[in-house]
Amino acid sequence: MTRFCSKENKHQYAEKQTGFTLIELLIVIAVVAILAQIGFASYVTAVQKSYRYEVQQSMIELSQQLERYYSRQGNYSGSSATASNFSTDYYTVSFSELEDDKYTISASPISSTSQSNDSCGTLTFDYLGKKTPTTSGCWK
Repeated sequence: MTRFCSKENKHQYAEKQTGFTLIELLIVIAVVAILAQIGFASYVTAVQKSYRYEVQQSMIELSQQLERYYSRQGNYSGSSATASNFSTDYYTVSFSELEDDKYTISASPISSTSQSNDSCGTLTFDYLGKKTPTTSGCWK
């Protein structure tokens, strides 16, 4: 039995078609792209915070070694603790000041890493336990 294409058959065929239009697909792609961009920015921020936390822990550990030495020897300057041993892949830890009765430790982001774009910058930590960030609100 052969069917002829009549107006009724065309109308029935058009109603049965399913799928997405090009506009609908473009809207979905745009929404997904926006969500991915927001998610990636949040991820980068979380990773930078974790690297800051890691170097803070290294600085505290270095400070503890210096305090142990000071309690035994009465000065900081003779300590065998070296700041370079506490550097991480993303921060360089160094002594800004190391004298008999005081010290200051600094952590600076390494320029060739993702932390170089971090707005928090350098953190200094002294013998009194005072943290001094270059940007307020960072390094919590």
